[in-house]
Order: sequence, then C-alpha cells, then structure tokens
Amino acid sequence: MRSSASAETGPVAVPPGLLSLDGPGATDPAVAGAKAASLARARRMGLPALPGLVLPVSAGRAAARAAAGALAGRGAGAARPAALRTRLPEHTGSALRTAVAALGGRVIVRSSSPLEADHRWSGAFSSVGEVGAEDVGTAVRACWASAFAPDPLDRARACGVAPDELALAVLVQPELTPEAGGVARVEGGTVRVTAVAGHPGALLSGWSTGETVVVEKATAAAAGEATAAAVADLAWRAAELLGHDTVEWAVEDGTVHLLQSSRGPAAPAPTGPSATPDGLTVSGTAAVAGDAVGPLRYVRPHQTVELTEPGILVVDRPVPALAPLLFGARGLVSVSGPAQCHLVEVARAIGVPVLTGVDVASVTGPLEQLNAGRRLAAIDGTRAVLVVQPGPAAAPTDPAAAAITATSTLE
Repeated sequence: MRSSASAETGPVAVPPGLLSLDGPGATDPAVAGAKAASLARARRMGLPALPGLVLPVSAGRAAARAAAGALAGRGAGAARPAALRTRLPEHTGSALRTAVAALGGRVIVRSSSPLEADHRWSGAFSSVGEVGAEDVGTAVRACWASAFAPDPLDRARACGVAPDELALAVLVQPELTPEAGGVARVEGGTVRVTAVAGHPGALLSGWSTGETVVVEKATAAAAGEATAAAVADLAWRAAELLGHDTVEWAVEDGTVHLLQSSRGPAAPAPTGPSATPDGLTVSGTAAVAGDAVGPLRYVRPHQTVELTEPGILVVDRPVPALAPLLFGARGLVSVSGPAQCHLVEVARAIGVPVLTGVDVASVTGPLEQLNAGRRLAAIDGTRAVLVVQPGPAAAPTDPAAAAITATSTLE
C-alpha cells in the first residue's frame, strides 16, 4: 500500500524521544545505527533519501538485555520471545504512533544497527513493511527480536560480538510502492546497475537474479535505458559526496530514491588460474574476485553443517541466512541468484571468492549426492569458472593436509 507521503522528501515534525534524519545525532552510527546515519548524511548532501524518524539504539538496549539473558539461561529459542515481550514505555509508543501519522500513515520500519557499518552484517537484521499507527510498536519489537535470530547469533559468534551488544536503532520511513529497484555499484569508470521489477527485496535477499546494465560515466546521458542512467548518476553522486561505492535504490512514479548506501570492502585480487585444463569446467559470474581450492560441499540455509575441512560451498541461491557458513569457507558457488546482494557483500567483506549462476550439477551430478564423496574443485576468478576434479579424492587427515592435497591435485 502506498503512503500518501511516499514522494515527500522534506523534514517532518519530530515527536519527543525520536530523532529526525535531518536533526542532530542522526549521523552518528552509535546513536542511529549505520543505515540511518548513512541516510542522514545523504540527505545533508542533497541526495534523494526519504525523510525518516529514528528510535535510537539506547531505546533497544532493554530488549537486547532481556534477550541476551534468556539466551544464556534457556537457549536460542527463548531469546527472540524475550525481546518481543519487552514493553515499550507509553511515551515511546505514543511518539511512534505520531511518527507514523507524520510520515503519511503507512510506513516501513527498518532495523538500523551500529554493526552494519561492517559488511559482515549485511542483510542480518529484519525490516517490517506496510505498518500502520496501531502496529508500529509490534514492528519495532520485531526488529529488535530479529537480532536474536539464528543467523545474527551465528554471525555474532564468528565476529566476537557479545549478545548484549546486539541492540539496534529503528528507522521509520514512508513506504514506497516501487516500479523497480535494485543495487548499483561503482566500478572504476562504470556503474553496474542491477534491477528487478517491483520492490528490490527479492534481489537483495538473493532470490531474484534481475537484469544488469553497465553504464559508462562518459555516456550516461545518452544511455538507452533512462532509469539505468538516473541510477548510475545517483551512484556517482554518492561516491563523490559520501565516498560510497554501492547504493540500494527504488523508483516510484519515475523518481529514483536512495534506500541505502555504503562503502564496500575491496575484493581480493585474482591470483591467476589455479586448475588444470583437464578438469570439468563450468562458467559463471565472478561476484567476488579471487581464487579458491577445496572440496565441494552442498549446503542449505539454517542447515547444521559439520565442515571437517575448509571447502567451497555450493548453494541454490545466495540468501542471507547462509552468511554464518561463509566464515569457515574458502569459496562460494551459487547455482542461481544475483551477483549483487547481501550475501555477496558479506563474502566480499571477509575475502571469500564467489561465483553465481553456475550449473554445478552439470559437472557433478545431483547436488543432493555431492556430499556423499569428496570432490575437489577450484574457483578460477580470472576466467569466472569452476573447475571440478573428474572423480572423488581421498579424504585428508587434517585441514592442512586438505589444502596441500587440493593444491597439488589441481595446479
């Protein structure tokens, strides 16, 4: 449902206890979270970010403490309910309801964590759309509780973050009904614009591949696709004004809106081919540059996996819930899905090479049977190919031996 304020970009009245994106404090990630702080900076620079009101990190600390206590005493299953049961003070609930009215009556409630300045947390926390005044308190608690879902808790363990540090701010903005949306990334003198019809959520979460257009800076004005040119212009402005190289965007009624922007980590430099030409080769798209060698392992979201050695993960789609598994992986290969999405940002942050759009089963057989043996493979980032050893390899005695065996077998 479209908010009557969806096209508004000016400042709004600020109820007590909330911060305006245009006011003091909103540019501090420790106060407003990284997402809101980035948008606050963007608005100050004249970029087309929607107005918004922020419930600061301090307001979510009681829920984080309650959830962390439940986690320690009763386990992960008790953590989220504890956050959801945290009562909002009456003045906070009243301020949030006033905020919804000020923003047009229908809003999106977005998690904004200080941790999101680190791309290892990309896509970790939830947002709630189509929220009205009577639902906004529940939506805020749902965002707080999302920090204690299995994926963020696993990332917290991998990153050395204590559970009680998972408090986050909440950003309330007008809800858009986009005709299209997606991601744009500045790459030297070009911008790679990836788009899907409708809301960009399906692309960002790895479910939709979308369509990609590369726009050169010198020819943007003459680009055949007007939307791509406008998005590319937004990306270059974000790069020049904020130092960011990646933007998330949406188009409503012909107007491009900035949903989020950030500076991504540098991708690892390719080291050259690492596999012999007699392997079974299948091509893809190099979403994160780099090379990797190791055994293939087929995994699914939220799957309990015991990895006896570092390897190359094979997935159906690059969905955010797979992020915890990346911390113990040498590479990631996705059968379908986009080359720009939240999981790819996590992989780039920790230096894990990624190929997307790879028909792995064409060289390995059914993926469900892949884990029955040990198939060594190499990601060749220079050629954007996966090279798979034709037959099973012997099991290593330890991870160090696995690396030596894999390299000597395929190089």
